[in-house]
Amino acid sequence: MITDSPSAPIVTLTAKQRRNLTKIMRDYHVRAFGEELARINFLPEPLRKQAVAEMIDHARHKGVDLTRPALGVTP
Repeated sequence: MITDSPSAPIVTLTAKQRRNLTKIMRDYHVRAFGEELARINFLPEPLRKQAVAEMIDHARHKGVDLTRPALGVTP
């Protein structure tokens, strides 16, 4: 239900609507970032930061040069 008051509108979703919205958001993240990063995006912040730190450590261990700027898409 959306109210017409001048303050911020209050939106209440049913359980089914919340599940559908969560599924849509997860599907978007999987398409945009891949399965592994989508999983990490939905973790609580401390666990998300830990997972990213582990990925960086793994990359360094494998010899990835992190001094070069990240340019996005590999040519």
